[in-house]
Amino acid sequence: MIMKLSNLVTSVSSVHDPRRQYGNIRHKLIDILVIGLLSILCGGKDFACMQVFGEAKQTWLSKFLELTNGIPDDETFRRIFERVNPNELTKCLNEWLLSTRNPFFALKTINIDGKP
Repeated sequence: MIMKLSNLVTSVSSVHDPRRQYGNIRHKLIDILVIGLLSILCGGKDFACMQVFGEAKQTWLSKFLELTNGIPDDETFRRIFERVNPNELTKCLNEWLLSTRNPFFALKTINIDGKP
């Protein structure tokens, strides 16, 4: 699964960072977006859930994310997801989901009536 999550990190890296680049940015955009998306995929409902998910899975997340300053707080998640371009994020998520498809099922048609 780590290999496919590295594909998510790669896909998300193309999203434009909406923050001002003055050197006082504590968390990488990639870290924030990946934690947020994984939290939602695991049933998270809001920005507080993203923070709780990140804190609970920090050791595992650090295998493929930098997490230089730890896990962002819920307000950081809120600010980023309010500002990020949803079309860019959707495109990246779709690319990642397509990369995780099993090629066997992508090329195979399964007839429900049992005929070849």
